[in-house]
Amino acid sequence: MTLRNLLSESSLGLRLLPGDPSTDEQLDAEISWAHSSDLMNPSPWLEPGQLLLTDGGQFPHPKDAPTTFAEDVRAYVNRLKSTGIVGLGFAVNVVHQSVPQPIVRACADAGLPLILVPSSTPFIRVIRKLADAIAEERNASMQWSIQAQRAVGRAALRPDGLSATLRELESQLGCWVALYDALGKLVPVRTKHAVPKEVREELEDAVTAQLRGGRAAATSLGGVGEREITLQTIGQSTRLRGVLAIGTRLPLDPAGSDLVESVVGIASIAIEQSRALDDTRRGLRTGIMELFLAGSTEAAMRALRDMDTWSPQGRIRVAVVRGTNDWDHILTELELMAATTDVAFAKIGEELLVLYPSNEKAPLAFVAREGLRAGVSGSVGVREMRKGRENAQHAVRRAERDGEIVDFEKLAERGMLSWLDASDGRVLAERMLGKVRARPDGDELLAALRAWYSHNCAWDPAARELGMHRHTLRSRIAMVQEITGLDLESFGARAELWLALELAD
Repeated sequence: MTLRNLLSESSLGLRLLPGDPSTDEQLDAEISWAHSSDLMNPSPWLEPGQLLLTDGGQFPHPKDAPTTFAEDVRAYVNRLKSTGIVGLGFAVNVVHQSVPQPIVRACADAGLPLILVPSSTPFIRVIRKLADAIAEERNASMQWSIQAQRAVGRAALRPDGLSATLRELESQLGCWVALYDALGKLVPVRTKHAVPKEVREELEDAVTAQLRGGRAAATSLGGVGEREITLQTIGQSTRLRGVLAIGTRLPLDPAGSDLVESVVGIASIAIEQSRALDDTRRGLRTGIMELFLAGSTEAAMRALRDMDTWSPQGRIRVAVVRGTNDWDHILTELELMAATTDVAFAKIGEELLVLYPSNEKAPLAFVAREGLRAGVSGSVGVREMRKGRENAQHAVRRAERDGEIVDFEKLAERGMLSWLDASDGRVLAERMLGKVRARPDGDELLAALRAWYSHNCAWDPAARELGMHRHTLRSRIAMVQEITGLDLESFGARAELWLALELAD
């Protein structure tokens, strides 16, 4: 119900008094309720959107009006205007025969619609008319809500339940709908309307921010283009599964919000069902990867094709990722990626294996984001999967910081030690030095050896660093020579022991 509608009710006999032309726009503002008061300052009991009715009992008759009457009336009207009411209804032939001119002028100056209420129309009739209109609107809204909920429920039972549900939501709200996955990518479901081009970039940024926040919430973007956009997360705060975006011409009312929540619930169920399937697929992927590693290449490739996913062909690279005990959201990300990208993956033990074409960029963006460590093999054939994994494992061991990806083929740039380490040189080094470490004075002997090497095997400077006599240092190096069986007078033996010391540290 608006003032314009109220004025058109001939049975009420209301009439708009001349005033500021700008008040015409306010005639279409919705009236939330009507309130009657003869207080000089009723504003503490008023709320925005209400219509105030008065018989003017608070105002003196013109002949008794004080000289400040015009100023008092102006202050009264300004107070009403500041509360956000939609208009003032003034009853005549009750206290005043007509509306006092100071009130007419003050309302015109303030842009507040002034309604003349005849004595034949009691305030209760105006209030009842509003109450009936509000009740009718609420009943219509409830009926629409029930019908819309039923329509959405029927759509959910169709074979393409999720797509049908979103299309029904579009029909009921006259809106467009877009579903984004946990990576912030648009899910290719068949809806009636596409996201308007002019809002796509801003919408994608907002969806990414919503997911990055990690909290289940509904957010309104306000007016973007010609639409109000509402974002509703799907899933629990601990693991958001996506975001539903709704673009409407007006902000959602309570009934519309309830319908959206129902659709979010249906979408959540559909996504959780998909997640259960993903868990099953993960088990299959692990089994398939073990077939590759066992040399059953043809069987593994057939199984991947049966899953309707990428099957490695030709030259590939193998990546090994380590550094976390919580792989769930990373595996979910890879599962989503596998729908559009050439990638195969599986969790084997405490590490993740990722396969991809050798001429493609490594799909490992999550490594830096999650602070993990990864090693990537050189180009290998599909039947050389075991070799590729071993190379990738050697590379990941050389990662020195979280978020680092080490390429096996570039280990040579790090020197001979990296290659020896990649070739399991550490195992031989530990075996050479094991007997030295096992002695009670093993730490002292190794410290003497390191100091001796750091000074290019010169006795005096090494002894000074250790704070001992050079003969004592000679004695300790001789002991190491005896234990290891190496002749440390020769350059070759010294080099071999130095390499062992470096690899074992």
